[in-house]
Amino acid sequence: MRKNPFSRLSVKVFLITFAVQIIFGAVIIGILYNSVPQSYDLQAQEKVNQKFQELVSDMREAGYEECGKLMDDFHIETGAYLILYRGTIKVGSYSLVAVTDSEYAMKTEKQFWALFDAHADSLDYTLIEEFMFDGDSTVYTLRCASFYDKENVLTQAIRDKLPLMAVIVTVVSIICSVLYTYLFARPVRKLSQVSSRMADLDFDVRTGTKRKDEIGDLGRSLDSMSVKLGDTLGQLQNRTEELEKEIKRVNELESQKDVFFAAASHELKTPVTILEGQIQGMIDGVGPYKDRDEYLPRALGSVRRMESLINEILTVSKMQSSSDIAVSPEDFSAILEEKTEEMSELFESRGITLEKDFGSGLMFEGNRELTSLALGTFLSNAVFYSKEGAAVTVSAHEREGNIKTVIRNSGAHIDEKDLPHLFEAFYRTDSSRSRRSGGSGLGLYLAKLIIEKQGGSCSLSNNGDDVVAEIVLRGAVASDK
Repeated sequence: MRKNPFSRLSVKVFLITFAVQIIFGAVIIGILYNSVPQSYDLQAQEKVNQKFQELVSDMREAGYEECGKLMDDFHIETGAYLILYRGTIKVGSYSLVAVTDSEYAMKTEKQFWALFDAHADSLDYTLIEEFMFDGDSTVYTLRCASFYDKENVLTQAIRDKLPLMAVIVTVVSIICSVLYTYLFARPVRKLSQVSSRMADLDFDVRTGTKRKDEIGDLGRSLDSMSVKLGDTLGQLQNRTEELEKEIKRVNELESQKDVFFAAASHELKTPVTILEGQIQGMIDGVGPYKDRDEYLPRALGSVRRMESLINEILTVSKMQSSSDIAVSPEDFSAILEEKTEEMSELFESRGITLEKDFGSGLMFEGNRELTSLALGTFLSNAVFYSKEGAAVTVSAHEREGNIKTVIRNSGAHIDEKDLPHLFEAFYRTDSSRSRRSGGSGLGLYLAKLIIEKQGGSCSLSNNGDDVVAEIVLRGAVASDK
């Protein structure tokens, strides 16, 4: 929607300031125009009055013979007219004295009133002073008549310069309005732009004001609010991201739980079905099942496989349901030594050479029993997925405050398509071999859970003609820092 320009603060400030300046300028010109004549008249009267008093004093000292010259000098200087009377006007006993040696003094009463008639449209005022010439006891009265036009020269000059004065007032008003708009409306417009961007959730914007007045205080308050809102929004975004990740993780866990129990049900169904068939055959004495000495050990083997699978399922369930496991400083070297010794007969039966490269005193933060279980999984996988006569190397060393263990079995290879799924529950790269070896498909899944619950990590990868398992656990020293 197109905005009305007259609704903008800058336009309003400019127009109001301009109008006020114009009004004040007109008022000042009007006052000057009307007051100058009065001021001029008062000043002229004051001058005439002063000169008149000086004239009376000079005439009193000079005497009658020199008064004509003095009266003419006074007229030339002030433009006022003089009349000399013998006697006192106040009591009505007087007569006009014709000063013969004066060019401008009134000679007759007729001449005097003709002068007033000639200046009928002019303002006038008169001065009267009684005095006596020095050495003469006769009282004389000197009367001064002053005339001036209402349309004096100053008033006419103001009228002639009125257009120029109007232009000057207008220009000054525009300059003052622009300056006032710049000093007031511009920073307010800047604050408006900043607040508008803040309303669009842009909290990186700043007013950058250095003013010390109220507008500066408002700008700094906006900057402070922008910083606080930005920090709050950042925290909310982080919380939102964490919440989204948590929701995603919960959904993934629920999905994994469904898949896990479906796979567990399938894994348990197979040995249960076999066991049921074997027992039923032995009960009925059908065919080869009559030989109970042969099939009872097989049935026991199926039961033990189910027991092992159930134990692993229970362990996985316990690991998934608890957020943390009990950890304490443990000797990783001792656990690794015990586990390799425990599995030495298996290595010998498979004709696999075991090479060890780890020292003593490798301390880590973890759970001894669960860590031993996880290491056993990685070692048994190295045995069962290596060819006879191959070599398995187990090395463990401290790296940057962590314990890094590498289990390398030679002459083995994992299909690249299987690598991303090795740690999934019930995933097998070779079902027939896993069945034959008694694997449940939960070993690596459970081992990864144990390692990660202790703040570590694990991985499986191909390295040339070898398969390498890497296990990283937190060192005891690092955890104390």
